[in-house]
Amino acid sequence: MDKEEIDEYGRPYPPKCGKYRIPHVAADAIVLRKHAEDDYHDILLITRGIEPSKGCLAFPGGHIDYNEAPEHACIRELEEECGIKGTEPELFTVRGEATRDPRKHMITIVYSVTVDPDAEYKAGDDAATAEWYNLKEIVDNKTEKDFAFDHHSILTEFISKKLTVY
Repeated sequence: MDKEEIDEYGRPYPPKCGKYRIPHVAADAIVLRKHAEDDYHDILLITRGIEPSKGCLAFPGGHIDYNEAPEHACIRELEEECGIKGTEPELFTVRGEATRDPRKHMITIVYSVTVDPDAEYKAGDDAATAEWYNLKEIVDNKTEKDFAFDHHSILTEFISKKLTVY
């Protein structure tokens, strides 16, 4: 490839749309369930089954399809990757650092999503596993390198802004 076709991070530029290069957009779901006996939480995470970040923990999520609303994409991706239906997506944050995904410039729209805490779940699509994890144990024992993309920092921000007990 010509030098002009590679961005400053070593990735191929997307094709131009008119005179602009448009970043890709994804939607991710933060899904918590509260313990019945106390105020602590579990979090639903996938283990990525594909590169990049194969084997790392991640929020369920993925690319937004053309003509699809971001909140619908979030719910669709949750169902595809975890086999669980989500409701009430609430916007939490938008991230778009150029280096957050090694493949391309990817903006993500992150929602907090409600699910039936007793619903059955199973890994699907590009998720190797889908599991409920004790949120406190994840925070205490996992680091940025254990998570895909910037999901660790998003989780840290979510906890600091939304939870008094985790």
